[in-house]
Amino acid sequence: MTQKDLTFEAYRAAINLLAEKLQATGTHYSGVYGVARGGYFPAIELANRLGIPCVTTLAEGVLVVSDVMASGTTLSQFTQPKATVFCRNSQMAEEMGVIYGQEEKAWINLPDEQGQEIEYHIRKCLEYIGEDPTRDGLIDTPKRIRRMWGEIFRGYDPEQKPQITVFDNGKDGITYNYMVVDSGTFNSMCEHHLMPFWGKYWFAYIPNPKGKVLGLSKIARAVAYCAARAQVQERLVHDVVAMLKEALGRENPPIGMALVMKAHHGCKEFRGVKVAGVMTASKLDGLFMTDSKVREEFMNIVNLSPM
Repeated sequence: MTQKDLTFEAYRAAINLLAEKLQATGTHYSGVYGVARGGYFPAIELANRLGIPCVTTLAEGVLVVSDVMASGTTLSQFTQPKATVFCRNSQMAEEMGVIYGQEEKAWINLPDEQGQEIEYHIRKCLEYIGEDPTRDGLIDTPKRIRRMWGEIFRGYDPEQKPQITVFDNGKDGITYNYMVVDSGTFNSMCEHHLMPFWGKYWFAYIPNPKGKVLGLSKIARAVAYCAARAQVQERLVHDVVAMLKEALGRENPPIGMALVMKAHHGCKEFRGVKVAGVMTASKLDGLFMTDSKVREEFMNIVNLSPM
């Protein structure tokens, strides 16, 4: 089947056509119900055009709307009046009593599937701050922001979750049960204002002599993946430790594990109080929690290291 990328303007035009057809019937509907989840946007648009509420519960006189009707299976489950923005078979739609906006034989890639819906709202945000999103410097900004979000929020994509390589402790002839420390930088986005926070981390663990040891580069990959979400620093330290603990296994877990993160926060430094400063969050497990000497050794390393 051929595919067709639908522009946001073409999607709205098809919804407008459907609204005109619905109005031409002279039928009054008590509300519009969107079939999950493709029908949500058409339902909101139709409700505005028809001057009736968008509802979340079905009742007599409610219009059920979908985005695309292919086989008709979804809409056939409803006894209420039915409509669809696009249909692949107009004869089928008419036989089922489904009012449609436009017949389209091709496989339609709707705007929200292409990111155009996101880009539309980014343009509206630019207008809100007083900018002209059509000027040369900004015309491609919505597309760039959409792609950037796909990169910096990759932590939501399970397919991009790093494979944490581990090795049997003692496999190379050396059994290690002393503290291993790794440090590096990180950056994330605060979930409250979607502003960046960034800084440095210090991770340490004491391997179990009968357990596993981590591939060194995998620690940084775990930090980067967990940080690539809308986060708070307090949760981030827990996410990283949990991910590395899981990789090492439950059979012979590490004797101790610790993570300290120190960060500057844009939501504090660029807005609000506009005061520079460093926030520290930590997660301590095992000996790092119960043995003051082990904890002190680790914290001395942290405190003597520059930000």
